[in-house]
Amino acid sequence: MTLLRNTYLFIFSSFIAQAQHGIMIDSFQTFDSYSDIKYDEVLRPQFHFSSKKNWINDPNGLVYYKGEYHLYFQHNPKGTRWGNMTWGHAVSKDMVRWEQLAHAILPYGNGTIYSGTAAVDYPNSLKKNTPTEQAIVAYFTHAQKSKNDPYYQAGAYSTDRGRTFQLIDGGRPLLNNQGHDRGERDPKIFWHAPSNKWVMVLWIKRGDKKNTADLGKVRFFSSDDLKNWNDLSDFDRRWVYECMDMVPLKVDGDPDKIKWLIYDASFDYEVGAFDGTTLTTDKTTLLGDYGDAYYAAQTFNNSPDNRTVIIGWLKTKKNNIFWDNNMPFNQQMAFPATLELKNTSLGLRLFRWPVEEIKSLYEKSQIYENVKKTSLNRKMKKINFDGVDLYGAFDRRQNADFTINIRGNILKYENGNFYFEGKTLPTLKNDKVNFRVLLDRATIEIFTDNGFSVLSNYTSPNTENTSINISSEKNMIFHSFEVHKVGSIWQ
Repeated sequence: MTLLRNTYLFIFSSFIAQAQHGIMIDSFQTFDSYSDIKYDEVLRPQFHFSSKKNWINDPNGLVYYKGEYHLYFQHNPKGTRWGNMTWGHAVSKDMVRWEQLAHAILPYGNGTIYSGTAAVDYPNSLKKNTPTEQAIVAYFTHAQKSKNDPYYQAGAYSTDRGRTFQLIDGGRPLLNNQGHDRGERDPKIFWHAPSNKWVMVLWIKRGDKKNTADLGKVRFFSSDDLKNWNDLSDFDRRWVYECMDMVPLKVDGDPDKIKWLIYDASFDYEVGAFDGTTLTTDKTTLLGDYGDAYYAAQTFNNSPDNRTVIIGWLKTKKNNIFWDNNMPFNQQMAFPATLELKNTSLGLRLFRWPVEEIKSLYEKSQIYENVKKTSLNRKMKKINFDGVDLYGAFDRRQNADFTINIRGNILKYENGNFYFEGKTLPTLKNDKVNFRVLLDRATIEIFTDNGFSVLSNYTSPNTENTSINISSEKNMIFHSFEVHKVGSIWQ
């Protein structure tokens, strides 16, 4: 018994020592236990990504490599509430149909794996590329559990197409805490070709809401080897708070006119110029989503087709319908969307629009031109909808206010703006107006004027109501009206 006890103590102490020296803890690799899930739960999102089981939040490490889009994400591998933060992993060939794989980066030492990004190391800066594979390098925040230990930025790399990762320098700090906030976090890394270096964007301080002079802080760093980082400059704004992303975008599709978009988790954003060292803007702060759900969005690194595609986490606010209804999973992602900058009558603005790949999910389509409301209502009566992609376009000068009821969700158009559950979606006040609605079992995403304004919300699911109906004082005319029944992404 004594020998057995001593052997057990030796194994246990060795395990603790390994964990303290950066070995990822295998007890968090729970993916084998997910095999019983059939994606057939009543509240399972049908065309939005959700984990087979357990909690998810921020999308992490969005990157494209060799025909696959990688979606890593904050994940609790041991329960349906937040905790035990690990990088979950899913891959897709079209950003629509996802296959979830084993958890990619596990907690180690005295901390867990918070949000970050990933990039393909084509320059071989880290010197980990093989003859057949470029390394996918991930940067994340190592969130120390002790209140006396500040968070720091660490990294890992994969040479098997993102399936498994090795910690860089055993998971030790590659960028030490900057001393402004114990919880500074969520590094964004990208290759900046004009200056031939890697750039990191890091949120390090939240502004004081009561003291307007106390600004939040984002810091830029550069690196030649993806290990050693040098300070570049600071970006100080009241609005900045966690999960920063920054990406170049064409203006009106012109490759010779590039502006940089920077935004935080709540999708406050600014647009400006980045010279590889400093981001300069006119300090105009705008809002990228008018709903309650869209949070911590991230764009793909290394996109193959010159599109900039973004995915956000759709977070529940007060009523967590998944938890309340005993679902084996909790939370979901938004549908992937393209980002574009366009000049408008209000100035330069960000536009967001669902990716074209959604069309591959259409099971049945109803498409009408120059159709009156009464005729539409007759046609819609005969159709039952679950997942919906709906589009409408009309002339503001010719049509009165109207209300559209989509499976019990009420979208109103009044006095030139759209309204949903007391929230306003502004329009450009052009003569030609359009709107689009993606409705899944528990979420709704509404886009107006080709994505000029967007609202993302959770809804109250009503499985008995599968109808669409339009009401207005006048028998208005839609120049275009399309309703597409969206099928399931799950096998």
